[in-house]
Amino acid sequence: MNLWEAIKYLLLGIIQGITEVLPISSSGHVEIAKVLFQMQVDEGLLFLILVNTGSLLAFLIVFIRDIFNIIEDVVTYILVPSRRIDSKDGFATFIKLIIASIPAAIVGILFNNQIDALMREYNVLLSGVGLLFTATILLLTSQGKIKKGYTHISYVDSVLLGLAQGVALVPGISRSGATTSTALKRGVGIDSALRFSFLMYIPISVGSLLLYLFKLSDEGLGLPSNEYLIYYALAFGGAFIATFIAFKFIFNIFKSGKLKYFSFYCFILGLLSIVLYIIKL
Repeated sequence: MNLWEAIKYLLLGIIQGITEVLPISSSGHVEIAKVLFQMQVDEGLLFLILVNTGSLLAFLIVFIRDIFNIIEDVVTYILVPSRRIDSKDGFATFIKLIIASIPAAIVGILFNNQIDALMREYNVLLSGVGLLFTATILLLTSQGKIKKGYTHISYVDSVLLGLAQGVALVPGISRSGATTSTALKRGVGIDSALRFSFLMYIPISVGSLLLYLFKLSDEGLGLPSNEYLIYYALAFGGAFIATFIAFKFIFNIFKSGKLKYFSFYCFILGLLSIVLYIIKL
């Protein structure tokens, strides 16, 4: 096993995990890291499945209580009509999450191949432009009044957040940044905005996982060598642990509503990415 090869897979997993929690685009950071450190990392579907599943598993653990409460309310609402008043909030949240997942699912199914093709050709440039877009929406949102605490999220809000999540399939555009900014602009409290945004991540990630598995099966790809299985395991573990730790220790910076700092960071990194792309031409 090559030590440097193992380290770069672990690093990409860690970068994926930390940036997945913050409004700074995990996909953009992974692409830029590969170029900056000359990481010729295999981009096979199995690698994508594992790093995203690592972050997904961490999300499931962090939000396990919310998930069980929603499931319990959905089952109660459907099977016990006499308790619908008590379970209507959880059932409504479930319906809103489904609605919010539809736009990204449509974009992913229809344009996944085109996005992948563009990334192979213009990965750093697209990531840079996406980061500048993310910087702009975060800055505009930070200039408005940000409500604290938990507030109601309407069905219209869920549609708009779903559209924002669909746009964020473009590399460099932060999914959490786009969805949270949309919710805050709609007057949703930041706690509710963040909770709903991260709950939205779960169904779309499960859908992406199924799509990747379908592609893997359709292309008839076999398992990699034992050496690469170790590298992939390191990437998975790095993504899982980093996502979980980021939630515990870094997430409060996001929750504080200080979006302008993330905006400045994305702006600088976006410009550097575009310069890097031009230099490499």
